[in-house]
Amino acid sequence: MRSFGKILFYAFFVLLGGALAAPQAWLLIQQLPPDLLHGLVGEVQKMPFHRYLSRSIQVASILLLVPLLISLHVRSLEEFGLFWNNRKLHDFFIGLATGILAALLLVAALFFSGAFEIHANWNPSVLPRILVTAIVVSMLEEFLFRGVILGFLRQSLCRWIAIVCSALIFAGVHFLNLPSSAAITVPTWSSGLSSLVSLREGLPPWPIFLWTFATLLLAGIILGWMTTRTGSLWAPIGLHGSWVFIQQLFNSIATYRHLPPELFLPYVGPAQCHGAVPIGLEALIALLLAGALAAIFMRHRPCPRLYNRTSW
Repeated sequence: MRSFGKILFYAFFVLLGGALAAPQAWLLIQQLPPDLLHGLVGEVQKMPFHRYLSRSIQVASILLLVPLLISLHVRSLEEFGLFWNNRKLHDFFIGLATGILAALLLVAALFFSGAFEIHANWNPSVLPRILVTAIVVSMLEEFLFRGVILGFLRQSLCRWIAIVCSALIFAGVHFLNLPSSAAITVPTWSSGLSSLVSLREGLPPWPIFLWTFATLLLAGIILGWMTTRTGSLWAPIGLHGSWVFIQQLFNSIATYRHLPPELFLPYVGPAQCHGAVPIGLEALIALLLAGALAAIFMRHRPCPRLYNRTSW
């Protein structure tokens, strides 16, 4: 019970630290030359404040993770069900291949749905930024959600309940990336806090919210299953990274037509969470296909035992 309280304190200080750091990060980035790193800094400078808030919270979650693990007396990643993997490249490419295949089939379905239109002038210079985003997001989120959170839950819950609970947390946290209804052009020290307070105002309508939550929940369940099946994060990183890369690439090539979402739902709708989360039955079917393919490729893979820790 004391360990659960420590995790609640950790979550509180992650949100508080990220909210206070976001305005400072925005001011720091604005002072850099826009052409630095071949114009990448200039692209970051154009991002709205809520993107800085989201990234600051993610950085705070990693930095504060070290004192949390020390306070929980965690000595090895094996206590989270993560083991040395001699087949890491094999697992990574399974995740990568299944993610690419399912995402490409989804992209083809989105093109033929008539809900999207192709941009007239596509700029290939966005590829390095998309690739970096896919690598950083997949590694950071998999370590946090499937490594630490899922591993902790598995010590007190059965495997599938722990997977579902971690997926629920994974889905809920993504809505911290929604913009505040009030546009912030020049943030002050309290802008991050005010954005968190007004977060509910930026939520999409309930039908869109439920479709978005369903996509994130199913993705979290599949990624959690891959983690427990292999005892490592290589397979989910491959699947997560490939999905993010192709989805962001699709967003740079096409955009949702200015039509009511109800016109195409339940089959497809406008991607949510800044284009990172496709919604509709087509997205859910693509995720199920990725999970089914991964299950076929891993059907002979022995499931590692969970490290038994006497107390937290």
